Amino acid sequence: MQVKIHYRNDEVRELYTASGVQTSQSAGFDLVLATEARFDQFGESKSLDLGVVIQVPKGCHSLLMPRSSSFKKFGFMQVNSVGLIDWDYSGAEDFWMLPVIYLKQEPIVIPAGTRICQFVLQQTLPIDEIVEFEPGQDSRGGFGSTGH
Repeated sequence: MQVKIHYRNDEVRELYTASGVQTSQSAGFDLVLATEARFDQFGESKSLDLGVVIQVPKGCHSLLMPRSSSFKKFGFMQVNSVGLIDWDYSGAEDFWMLPVIYLKQEPIVIPAGTRICQFVLQQTLPIDEIVEFEPGQDSRGGFGSTGH
């Protein structure tokens, strides 16, 4: 499926030369830092600049999330767990950012060009009707579990 990308400038385009889909079966497209990121203390939060506007096909949306190694390597977590980016967030100033919080004690500098997150493309199934219902008597029990 075709996805369109706009780089802020030629320097950002160059940073993206080693990113993208890493294998033919990869679900995510790797995104990189457009500028160096520095964290000096535990609990520091920032929106990391990815330097791109991405336009996915109409009828799709993106899920933005850290790479699986990001916390281990860099000590940050995405503050909104997963970012949902609608297909129409692709205007001239709609540059993607990754909101994070730093959870280590020692300072760190992450260089521009570092692969830090990824986006996954999904088909959007629009909600066009809400219908009220009465739940049945049987419940699974528990929150986030089957109650066992």
